[in-house]
Amino acid sequence: MSYASLPDACFWRRCLSSPDFLLDDLYRPEVLIGPEDAVATAGSCFAQKIGRELRRSTARFLDLEPVPHGLTEETAARLGFGLFSARYGNIYGTAQMVQLAEDALAGKLRDGAFWEKDGRWFDGLRPRLEPGGFATLDLAREARLAHLAQVRRLFSEAGVFIFTLGLTERWEDGRDGTVFPLCPAVVDPAFGHPSHRFHNARVGEVAEELTRFVALLRGVNPGLRFIFTVSPVPLMATATGGHVLGATARSKAVLRAAVDEVAGRVPGCDYFPSYEIATQNPLMRDAFGPDQREVRDEVVERIMQVFFAGQTGIARDAAMATEAEQGTEVCDEALLDAARG
Repeated sequence: MSYASLPDACFWRRCLSSPDFLLDDLYRPEVLIGPEDAVATAGSCFAQKIGRELRRSTARFLDLEPVPHGLTEETAARLGFGLFSARYGNIYGTAQMVQLAEDALAGKLRDGAFWEKDGRWFDGLRPRLEPGGFATLDLAREARLAHLAQVRRLFSEAGVFIFTLGLTERWEDGRDGTVFPLCPAVVDPAFGHPSHRFHNARVGEVAEELTRFVALLRGVNPGLRFIFTVSPVPLMATATGGHVLGATARSKAVLRAAVDEVAGRVPGCDYFPSYEIATQNPLMRDAFGPDQREVRDEVVERIMQVFFAGQTGIARDAAMATEAEQGTEVCDEALLDAARG
């Protein structure tokens, strides 16, 4: 082999001479979604954008906890409906994803993840989805078991599972290892506990957890295939005590390396480069809005164009083409910014 035989997309200068950096050559998927495949999504805030576009396509999008009749779109989103394929809320990291899979498949409840305040009970693994809490602990437990049953069904019915990884930083309970979606004391000071501790995962941990997640789901659904992607959205805050810029770079690098490791050695696992399109393209340096975190709508549109150009078995639904506006994502990380007051 010689460089002379390689396509233009292999060369920086030739990409740079293209009006769009030859982005259409960036994604050559090995995991292809067919019209018969039920597609499920989970992950960080950015995963909500991917899910929204899949709903507007010819793909068979799975939503096993749909919006109840009568709720407005804004209220439904605030309560966790219509964001993902089930009402699990944002899943930022691999440990949280593995935990959900283990709990769903075993019908397991975590006693330390039910919190009480002023006579109301909260599901600490979905603390913002029932803002008023439950009247009793039994009701909170029943609601979680019903949710886990739908997640278990989701794992069994999906043909392709799309997981967007967002963070390596996480908060866990030192007593039993329970992983929370957000620092409990940030959700409410009353929910904090001395056993809650911070952990920042390394490449090997993330790769092992992602591999375990795949194995767990294939234990009940052997043919399930996976598409992983990394969110381009920077961290809102870091608990490391270091600069948020360095923490963001580390987190995304760890996730990207871990996903590459898994996709390279586990059959039926693939990677979609949404992170690269938003952050690495030299012709798209203004990919973010005024806060430099929110990916601009036109960039999301370009990301999804690349996705559907590769996924030739599904397409944008022309009947829904007028729904071009992007909705507002529900992002638990926003609480971190408010924590300083």
